[in-house]
Amino acid sequence: MTSNVRAVVLGAGFAGLETAFTLRARLGDRIQLTVVSDRDTFLFKPNTIYIPFGTDPSSLLIPLDRPMSKRDIELVSGSVRGVDPDARTVDVDGRTVGYDYLAVATGSGMRPEEVPGLAEWAETIWTPVEMAALGRRLDELGPLAPRTSSEPCSS
Repeated sequence: MTSNVRAVVLGAGFAGLETAFTLRARLGDRIQLTVVSDRDTFLFKPNTIYIPFGTDPSSLLIPLDRPMSKRDIELVSGSVRGVDPDARTVDVDGRTVGYDYLAVATGSGMRPEEVPGLAEWAETIWTPVEMAALGRRLDELGPLAPRTSSEPCSS
């Protein structure tokens, strides 16, 4: 593939994948695309709401290699150790990845300690592990009472 532009996307969550897929769709083979991810799977996070009720978290993981190869996007596995904007390179575990354009879509993190009492008293649902912990806590309450069709969904 001959291309004029090299673009690197850091992160393979919703933002990173949407960026890479949109660039491919709009620019076709005029762009060489690389996605850097510290994971080899994509977690379909909207469906993690089902984990507390028994869904296996591994069933929500989508391997990244297939959608990347299908769209001719190079997948570089590893952790970003640094970015040199002057040299236009990214250090991925000691490997150098060059770019003309860089998109940073590495996601966000939760800091429950910043909200007084949250870490000590709340069940957070940021990760599949936390969702499963919530499920165990809900199980401690006993079985859910069936709702009749005439009952409203809200309180």
